[in-house]
Amino acid sequence: MFRDSDKLGKLTIIIGILTLISIVLFYQLLDLPIAKGAHALKGSFLVTLGKGISALASEHVVQTITFATLLTGVCDAVVNGQSMRSRSLLFIALATGSAMLIGDELKWFFARCRPLLFFEDGSYGFTWFSDKYLKHSFPSGHTLRAFSLTCSVALLLPKRRCLPLILAVLIGLSRVVVGKHYPSDVIFGAFIGMTCAAWSYYFIFKDTRCSR
Repeated sequence: MFRDSDKLGKLTIIIGILTLISIVLFYQLLDLPIAKGAHALKGSFLVTLGKGISALASEHVVQTITFATLLTGVCDAVVNGQSMRSRSLLFIALATGSAMLIGDELKWFFARCRPLLFFEDGSYGFTWFSDKYLKHSFPSGHTLRAFSLTCSVALLLPKRRCLPLILAVLIGLSRVVVGKHYPSDVIFGAFIGMTCAAWSYYFIFKDTRCSR
């Protein structure tokens, strides 16, 4: 599946359409009620726990992982030649790096108001083209970072894929609980992270027969 561009392309389109439908439904019907429910949890243990879980996919953490895997993968390939190990490291770097780059550009383009603005002055929706943090809600950066990283690990270690994917879901949910994002932001972030991981796997491992 992940080494066949035609099948992967069709799967991406199908999941993309389902993601778009979900985003529209949540934006129209569920985002605000859920955000209001999360806002009511302010100061509770769940919010404290959510902040701790969110920190696992902070920009600093994932950027460090991206840099480390890129540097180590390149050095390993130069010194020892191409191998499954070097390609695996470069795969993780490509998946997380591309997801973060795409996410940052989309945040600027859509400029969606974060939930905090709704509770401050009723602002809701997209304002388009903004560098302001409070208008960078869509997509969720933490979620796309978490899914790009954990889906990469899941593809490399398919027999142990459950734990990293569960962690990614928890990170996505935590962004709603702490009041930083709407559910549709998280859905879009998950789609970006998974898509970047899947296509990075294709580009790194297609037509390869590397020694371990």
